[in-house]
Amino acid sequence: MDSDLVHLILALLGLIAFIWVFRKRQLVRARGVEVDARCYDREWRGQGGPTFLLSFRTEDGRKMTCSATEGEVPPGTRAGDTVVVRYDPTEPGRVETVIASRRPLWKRGDLIGLVLFEVALLVVAPR
Repeated sequence: MDSDLVHLILALLGLIAFIWVFRKRQLVRARGVEVDARCYDREWRGQGGPTFLLSFRTEDGRKMTCSATEGEVPPGTRAGDTVVVRYDPTEPGRVETVIASRRPLWKRGDLIGLVLFEVALLVVAPR
Protein backbone atom coordinates (compact mmCIF):
# COMPACT_ATOMS: atom_id res chain seq x y z
CA MET A 1 0.00 0.00 0.00
CA ASP A 2 1.31 3.45 -0.88
CA SER A 3 2.62 5.38 2.16
CA ASP A 4 0.73 8.53 1.10
CA LEU A 5 -2.51 6.58 1.18
CA VAL A 6 -1.68 5.20 4.64
CA HIS A 7 -1.00 8.71 5.94
CA LEU A 8 -4.21 9.99 4.40
CA ILE A 9 -6.22 7.18 6.02
CA LEU A 10 -4.58 7.91 9.39
CA ALA A 11 -5.33 11.62 8.99
CA LEU A 12 -8.98 10.85 8.22
CA LEU A 13 -9.23 8.55 11.24
CA GLY A 14 -7.74 11.30 13.40
CA LEU A 15 -10.26 13.78 12.03
CA ILE A 16 -13.11 11.38 12.81
CA ALA A 17 -11.77 10.95 16.38
CA PHE A 18 -11.56 14.73 16.81
CA ILE A 19 -15.13 15.23 15.58
CA TRP A 20 -16.35 12.40 17.83
CA VAL A 21 -14.75 13.91 20.98
CA PHE A 22 -15.81 17.46 20.05
CA ARG A 23 -19.41 16.33 19.42
CA LYS A 24 -19.55 14.55 22.78
CA ARG A 25 -18.33 17.67 24.56
CA GLN A 26 -20.83 19.89 22.76
CA LEU A 27 -23.76 17.56 23.49
CA VAL A 28 -22.95 17.52 27.20
CA ARG A 29 -22.67 21.31 27.19
CA ALA A 30 -25.87 21.85 25.20
CA ARG A 31 -28.32 19.47 26.84
CA GLY A 32 -26.51 18.38 29.98
CA VAL A 33 -28.30 18.02 33.31
CA GLU A 34 -26.38 18.92 36.46
CA VAL A 35 -26.54 16.56 39.45
CA ASP A 36 -24.51 15.95 42.58
CA ALA A 37 -22.14 13.00 42.41
CA ARG A 38 -20.47 11.38 45.37
CA CYS A 39 -16.75 10.68 45.24
CA TYR A 40 -16.52 7.09 46.46
CA ASP A 41 -12.81 6.43 45.88
CA ARG A 42 -9.51 7.73 44.54
CA GLU A 43 -7.14 5.63 42.48
CA TRP A 44 -3.48 6.36 41.97
CA ARG A 45 -2.12 5.33 38.59
CA GLY A 46 1.60 5.69 38.07
CA GLN A 47 3.17 9.10 38.47
CA GLY A 48 0.10 11.09 37.44
CA GLY A 49 -2.31 12.49 39.97
CA PRO A 50 -5.25 10.61 41.39
CA THR A 51 -8.29 9.55 39.44
CA PHE A 52 -11.53 10.27 41.31
CA LEU A 53 -14.32 7.72 41.01
CA LEU A 54 -17.75 9.36 41.12
CA SER A 55 -21.25 7.94 41.46
CA PHE A 56 -24.54 9.70 40.68
CA ARG A 57 -28.16 8.99 39.86
CA THR A 58 -29.86 10.08 36.68
CA GLU A 59 -33.26 11.78 36.70
CA ASP A 60 -34.90 8.40 36.04
CA GLY A 61 -33.10 6.82 39.01
CA ARG A 62 -30.31 4.87 37.27
CA LYS A 63 -27.04 4.69 39.16
CA MET A 64 -24.08 5.76 37.02
CA THR A 65 -20.36 5.99 37.67
CA CYS A 66 -17.63 8.01 36.03
CA SER A 67 -14.08 9.09 36.69
CA ALA A 68 -12.40 12.48 36.79
CA THR A 69 -8.85 13.72 37.01
CA GLU A 70 -7.48 15.99 39.70
CA GLY A 71 -8.00 19.10 37.54
CA GLU A 72 -11.67 18.24 36.97
CA VAL A 73 -12.78 18.22 40.63
CA PRO A 74 -12.63 20.93 43.29
CA PRO A 75 -9.27 21.16 45.10
CA GLY A 76 -9.11 18.98 48.19
CA THR A 77 -11.78 16.52 47.04
CA ARG A 78 -11.75 13.30 49.08
CA ALA A 79 -13.84 10.13 49.24
CA GLY A 80 -17.30 11.04 50.50
CA ASP A 81 -17.26 14.58 49.05
CA THR A 82 -19.81 15.84 46.56
CA VAL A 83 -18.81 16.89 43.03
CA VAL A 84 -21.28 18.42 40.58
CA VAL A 85 -21.37 16.58 37.24
CA ARG A 86 -23.19 17.23 33.99
CA TYR A 87 -24.53 14.35 31.91
CA ASP A 88 -26.50 13.99 28.69
CA PRO A 89 -29.96 12.60 29.62
CA THR A 90 -30.30 10.84 26.26
CA GLU A 91 -26.92 9.13 26.76
CA PRO A 92 -25.98 9.14 30.48
CA GLY A 93 -22.56 7.70 29.65
CA ARG A 94 -21.65 11.14 28.32
CA VAL A 95 -20.70 12.77 31.58
CA GLU A 96 -18.11 15.18 32.88
CA THR A 97 -17.70 17.35 35.93
CA VAL A 98 -19.04 20.88 35.76
CA ILE A 99 -15.49 22.16 36.15
CA ALA A 100 -14.44 20.20 33.04
CA SER A 101 -17.52 21.19 31.05
CA ARG A 102 -16.91 24.89 31.69
CA ARG A 103 -13.29 24.71 30.56
CA PRO A 104 -12.83 26.32 27.13
CA LEU A 105 -12.44 23.76 24.36
CA TRP A 106 -8.98 25.03 23.46
CA LYS A 107 -7.79 24.16 27.00
CA ARG A 108 -8.71 20.47 26.75
CA GLY A 109 -5.74 18.16 26.50
CA ASP A 110 -7.55 15.44 24.56
CA LEU A 111 -8.65 17.84 21.82
CA ILE A 112 -5.25 19.52 21.67
CA GLY A 113 -3.59 16.12 21.36
CA LEU A 114 -5.89 15.11 18.53
CA VAL A 115 -5.29 18.39 16.70
CA LEU A 116 -1.52 18.01 17.00
CA PHE A 117 -1.77 14.43 15.79
CA GLU A 118 -3.84 15.60 12.81
CA VAL A 119 -1.40 18.37 11.92
CA ALA A 120 1.55 15.97 12.12
CA LEU A 121 -0.18 13.48 9.84
CA LEU A 122 -1.23 16.13 7.35
CA VAL A 123 2.30 17.54 7.20
CA VAL A 124 3.80 14.10 6.64
CA ALA A 125 1.06 12.77 4.28
CA PRO A 126 1.90 14.89 1.20
CA ARG A 127 5.54 13.74 1.19
